Amino acid sequence: MTTLAVALALLLLVSGSPALGQIAPDPQALVGEWAGVATRIAPRAGASRATYVLTIEKVEGGKVYGHADTLGSGPPASFVGTLRGNTLTFYSGRFETALTLAGKRLYGLRRGGADTDNLEIGLDKVETK
Repeated sequence: MTTLAVALALLLLVSGSPALGQIAPDPQALVGEWAGVATRIAPRAGASRATYVLTIEKVEGGKVYGHADTLGSGPPASFVGTLRGNTLTFYSGRFETALTLAGKRLYGLRRGGADTDNLEIGLDKVETK
């Protein structure tokens, strides 16, 4: 019986149990500056890259307050987003952004109305010294 329990535990660990993947991070870990690259993923428009900065000012309950800035494309866009599990979702203008928090990394997509508006985003937490 013990062998069966150990085998089942190993199987769940190796296969990646959905329950393990849904461990919620500390919401306050989001607070601060995140910087990285946004890559346009439109097949017909060609790929282009830009510096992307996300600043999270505060997290209260499930609400996340901050602003997003694609450098060189206008002023930063303020937002009030939601944090569910490890996924941050927010809207800025006509764009919906969904980012997954994995330690000190945020990654995901910004989707817009047109095919050429879609960006793949990868950000790292900027450590203050």
